[in-house]
Amino acid sequence: MGPEYVTFSNIIIDDIVLYDGSTHMSVLGGSGTHALIGMRVWSECLGFVASVGKDISQSVYKDSLTALGGVDLRAIVKRDKYQTARAWQLFEQDGTRTEIMRTDTNEFLENTPTYEEMPVDYRHAKGFHLIWGRDLNELSGLISKLRKTNPSTCLLWEPSPDHMRCEVNEYKEILNRISVFSPDIDQAQELTGLDDASEMASVFIGWGAEIVAIRMGARGSYLATSDGGAWQIPAVAKKIVDVTGAGNAYCGGMLVGVADSIDLPEAALRASVSASFALEQFGVPKFTDNLEDEAMSRLIWARKNVVQCQD
Repeated sequence: MGPEYVTFSNIIIDDIVLYDGSTHMSVLGGSGTHALIGMRVWSECLGFVASVGKDISQSVYKDSLTALGGVDLRAIVKRDKYQTARAWQLFEQDGTRTEIMRTDTNEFLENTPTYEEMPVDYRHAKGFHLIWGRDLNELSGLISKLRKTNPSTCLLWEPSPDHMRCEVNEYKEILNRISVFSPDIDQAQELTGLDDASEMASVFIGWGAEIVAIRMGARGSYLATSDGGAWQIPAVAKKIVDVTGAGNAYCGGMLVGVADSIDLPEAALRASVSASFALEQFGVPKFTDNLEDEAMSRLIWARKNVVQCQD
C-alpha cells in the first residue's frame, strides 16, 4: 500500500545565516521537506518524490525524515552526476529572509524527478502537493499523467519563481485542472497587479481556480472558493525561530484537509496549525508524543479567530 499524501517537489540543503551572525549550516530543507512537515501534523502515511546528488550520504536526509515518522522514502532519486541543491537563507533582524541559490537553476531543474521515476503505488494517493517544472507546460504534462491514472486525486499547486514568467492563458489552463491554488502574497501581487487579497483571489477564481489560499505570513491567509465563500484565516505560531518553509508546511496541511474532504475553512485552519510547527525550529521538527494534543489545542484557538468575509 502506497502513501496517501505525496509531495512532488525538491530537496535543498540550506545554509542559514541570522542577523546576529550565528549560522545553522547544512540544514535539510526544500519545499518538499517542509510540505512533509505540514502533512505530518495530520497524517502518518506520506510520500516524497525528490532528487539528491551523490555528494550527500543517505543519512543526511533519511535520519531526519525517518524520525519525522510515516514518510516513505522510496521515491527519493539519487543522481550520480548531480550535486544536491544548496541555498543561502539570510535573515535580517525584522525577519526578512533572502534566499540565494548556490546551485545553477537549470541544473537543479534538469535533475528533478519525473513521473516515471515515482513508484507505481504512489499514483493512487489521495492528494499531491506540486511545486515542479521549469514552466507551466512541463507542469501541465505532470498533471495530465497524475489525472490519467487517478482522476479523483486532490492536486494542490504552489507556484515556484519559474512559474512567474508564464502567460495568463497558461495559468488558466492549469487552474482549471487542479483542486487548490496557493500562492504567497508576493506571487499573487505579481500575477494580478493588485494589492487586496480578496481582489487577487477573485482574479484567480475568474481564471478557473476552485479553491484559492493566499499565504500572507504573520497576517495569516485568505481563503476563497468559486462558490463565493471567503475567510480570513489567522496565523497560529506560538514562537518564530525560522520562517523558512512555513508556507510549504501550510500547503502540506491544506492538502491533507482538502483531500480528506474536511470543511474548507477547517482545512485552512489545519494548514495554519501546520505552518506554526514549521516556524518553531530550524529544519525538520522533532515531534513529541503529544503532537496530536498540541495540534488540536492550536486548532481550537484558530477556530475562535477565523473571520468569515462573505456568504
